[in-house]
Amino acid sequence: MQGDMRSRGGLLIGLAATVGAFGAAAMMSAATAPTARADAYSDIIASIEGDYAFGQSDFTTAATYLGSNLPVGLALLLDGADEDSVAAPDNLLVGTVEALTNESIATDFSVGLTVPTDFADGVTTAQSFISDGEVQLSEVASLLSAGEYGAAAYTDLIGSQELTVFPLEELLLGAVAQF
Repeated sequence: MQGDMRSRGGLLIGLAATVGAFGAAAMMSAATAPTARADAYSDIIASIEGDYAFGQSDFTTAATYLGSNLPVGLALLLDGADEDSVAAPDNLLVGTVEALTNESIATDFSVGLTVPTDFADGVTTAQSFISDGEVQLSEVASLLSAGEYGAAAYTDLIGSQELTVFPLEELLLGAVAQF
């Protein structure tokens, strides 16, 4: 039978060093990781539920207008779709970024299209959205460099939608209002 050539003291020292290294790594990661507050997630969920409630209200009101005033009914229909498919996911994303970076939850995506009087008015409003979107996107880099990640995410999403979604909806509303 062969004897054990390792010293028990060496094993204990190696084991203690390993446990110490893991303990130090755990403490370092806990010290640098932001603490998320439970109420922050409740605020995010409440904001998303509010978006869906506003969307449902817009859909209900749109149904009453579609027969009598098509441009207003279509604007409400688009507002409801934007609340459900744009504002709610954006609130989830921005709220999560704010919670993870220990920023206050200040998500407020409100959607409200204007009803143009004719197509030219729709084009003017669409151009205004595009100009606003360009301004919003130009501010994102300075917000990121300042460490305001929640505000940067919010500004980026708003700017992107003002360049893509809202101008097209205004052009559609202008075309409907023209007739």
